[in-house]
This record gives sequence, C-alpha cells and structure tokens, in this order.
Amino acid sequence: MNKLYMILGLSCLLNAQTLQETIDYSIAHNYQLQILEEERAIVEEQKSIEGLWDDPVLQMGINDLQSDKPFSRNIEAMQNQFVALSQTIPLSKKLEVASQIESEKINLIEEQKEALKVNIAFGIREAFIKANNAKHTLEILDAYIDFLNKPMELLIHLSAVQRDSVDKYIKTQLLQKSYQLQRQNALQSIEIAKEQIERIGNLKIDFFTDSVLEQNLHENSLDALVEKVLERNPQLGIANVLKEVASQGIDLAREKEQADLKVTGGYYQRFDRNDYVSFSVAYPLFVRGKQEKQRVQALRRANIQNLSYEKTKVELEQALKIALHELKALHKELAILEESRLKILKLIENAKSELSIGGSLIRYYELFSKKTENALASNKKNLAVLLIKNQIRQLLGEI
Repeated sequence: MNKLYMILGLSCLLNAQTLQETIDYSIAHNYQLQILEEERAIVEEQKSIEGLWDDPVLQMGINDLQSDKPFSRNIEAMQNQFVALSQTIPLSKKLEVASQIESEKINLIEEQKEALKVNIAFGIREAFIKANNAKHTLEILDAYIDFLNKPMELLIHLSAVQRDSVDKYIKTQLLQKSYQLQRQNALQSIEIAKEQIERIGNLKIDFFTDSVLEQNLHENSLDALVEKVLERNPQLGIANVLKEVASQGIDLAREKEQADLKVTGGYYQRFDRNDYVSFSVAYPLFVRGKQEKQRVQALRRANIQNLSYEKTKVELEQALKIALHELKALHKELAILEESRLKILKLIENAKSELSIGGSLIRYYELFSKKTENALASNKKNLAVLLIKNQIRQLLGEI
C-alpha cells in the first residue's frame, strides 16, 4: 500500500509541477549546488587550519661516532645522545590574514551558489516561456487548420466555374502544409523545453501548468534598474569578493616579509661527563628580495581583479541597456501588430456581412489568413519580449 501511495505521489509530482515548484525542486536537487556545499565545508575547515602554528619538530640523535670504536661513548667530551624540540614562532599576523582570506573564499562560494540559483531559475523560466508560447502557437494553428478544412470542398466546386479559384485552392493547400510544419516545430519546442528542465533540474515534467508572469520592466527607469543590478547581480558579487581576496593577498604578502623565528631546545646526555641543555634561535635573512617581489605580484593580481570588477560592472550595465532598448522596440512592434489586428477584424466583419449580398467568400477566407499571420507574428514577438524580460530578471539576480 505504501508503494502504491509512493507511485501515486510521484505521478502527481511529474504531472503537476508549477513554475515555482519546478524552480524550487531544481535548486534543491542540483548536483553543482551540492558540490559547492561540499567545497564550502572544505574551505571552512581550511580556515581553521590556516590559523594554526606549524607543528613542533622532535629530533633525536647521537653525536661523534668513532670509526675505530663506534660503540664506545666515553672517548670524547662531544660524544652524547640527545633529544631536541624545535618550534617555529610567527612574528607577523600572516596566519590571521590567511584565515581571513579563507573567510572571503567562503563568501565567494556563497556568491557562486547564488549565481547558480539565478541561472537555474533563468533556465527553468526560459523553458516555461518557450513551452507556453509553443502551446499558444498550437492553439492558433489548430484553430486555423480546422478553419481551412471548411473551404476546401467549396473551392473545388468553385474551380469548375471560376478559374481564379484554382489558384486560391492551391495556395490554401500550401498554406495548410506550411502551418502543419509550424505545428510540428511547436510540438518539438515543447519536448525540448521538457528536456531542458530535466537537464537543469534533474526533473522529468509531463506538462506545464502555468506561465511566467509578465513584468513591466520596460516602464522602470534605467537608473533604478542599474542600481538594482549593481546591488543584486551575483556575478558582480563574485567579482567583488575576488577583488577582496586579492586585496587581502597584498596584506598576506606584506606579513610574509616578516620572517618567522625558530626556537630549538635540546637535552644532551653523556656517559662519564655531566649532561647539558642546549638552546638556540634561528632567524632567516631575507637578502634576495624574494618576499618583496611576491608583494609586487600580489599588487598586480589585485589590480587585475579591480579591472575585472569594473569590466563586469560595465558589461552588466550595457547588457541591461541593450535589453531595455530591444524591449521598447518590441513593444512598439506589438502595438503596430495590435493596430493591424483590429483593422483586420473590422475587414473580416465587413466581408462577412457582404456574403449575404454576393460578397466574395474567397476574400473572407483570405482575411482570416491575414488574421492568423498577424496572431503568429504577435505570438513570436511576445516570445521575444518574455525572453528579454527573463534576461533582465537574470541581470537583477532574481530566483
């Protein structure tokens, strides 16, 4: 019985996924997000490791082995066995800075996760947009293909008395075949959208239950949208964190210019003489400029990240401006198509009223063809509008 409920539940899951449910499921089951979670755990552990001192070094040995009497330990005063312990003591704050860099790397992973979530939502919305647009295309085409079937027989009869009707009949057949091909393309688009969702979200979906809600993004001011992009876009967040990591890399290079101190203490045992304790301090001399050159390299890496941040910022602003220009142009084109649609509807109404007084039936059906062409053109423009709005939502970092 439990298995039956499980199967029924799975069936419902596959057949009734809303847009938001699909996005939530895809984010929850995305493999790359799971990988980033594991990477975050690794970096968190590395953060604690970076703050630790080096382990002490234990030394044991024996001095002054005589070649002629290797087992004799009382010939010379230097003959002894010893135990020594060494510890490197950092004199700078390089461990703290290194730990802070790991903290920034954690922030980087969080930004990468947000960017991935945004891209997942973008991809799922795109699939829903294309699938629902294809469904609307099917509705337009099916209605017109059904409409075209009606005049076929009439046109055949008319061709016996009207030569012009033969041409109309052939054109109608060709138009019908063209629309049938478009219908197949629309069905294929729906299947591709399903595959896209399975690829992005590891989820099979049978049909699309709702559509992407339209937003009047083109009515927002450019400055307000740019401000939102700079505030929310995760790609810019990633560039900003990388800039911070590089900046702290300069601090780390500076701290490494201060050498570490190595302290060693040992106990030396002799057979026929007094034991003794030894203590030493080692301090490396930085005379070849290696550390200074590493600081220069860190400065250059920071400059690269600063430039990358500015580059990302400019690219995002330009992408937003281009999208808004395209969006406004598409809305103007849609307004023109809407005006044409209203005119065609009036012409259809007039042609229909004239049928009772001997008006042209062919003209009546030709106007319906124009109406369908107009509807298909508007549907195509609406698809472009929704896809651009989806791009803008991606720029705004929306999930």
